Amino acid sequence: MPTPNRPIMQSSTPQPEVIKGYIIKNDTAKEMVQFAEEFGRKYKEDITTSQIRNAYGSMKKLEMSGWQGSRTQRTLLLLKPRLAYASGRNHRNEGLKKLREVIEHAIDAVTDEESFQRFCQFFEAIVAYHRAAGGK
Repeated sequence: MPTPNRPIMQSSTPQPEVIKGYIIKNDTAKEMVQFAEEFGRKYKEDITTSQIRNAYGSMKKLEMSGWQGSRTQRTLLLLKPRLAYASGRNHRNEGLKKLREVIEHAIDAVTDEESFQRFCQFFEAIVAYHRAAGGK
């Protein structure tokens, strides 16, 4: 887990264990929000809201229908191809590739209703901070 002295995004590649920790652990909200803010600010020029709208919209629909066990997990896993498609269409877009990596690691950590809610909060925080930073 990151320490206050150490930046969360040390390298250009997100650390899977850190991302998964935001979803699995209940006491990582502060670090999760800090990561989302840094990520949104760093990639505000690279990612447009229309590029992530499909996956984000699907996540919001899924969140509104509530946790339904394996059915929710299956639908959540299907967000990965949507992000892959968006990333593939814009293969030179580094920010979109990083978003895909982050969200895929987060999806992999979802195992129950509680972790699903944390995933939804995480995805929403990234999109919110991206927009707040002036993202297109």
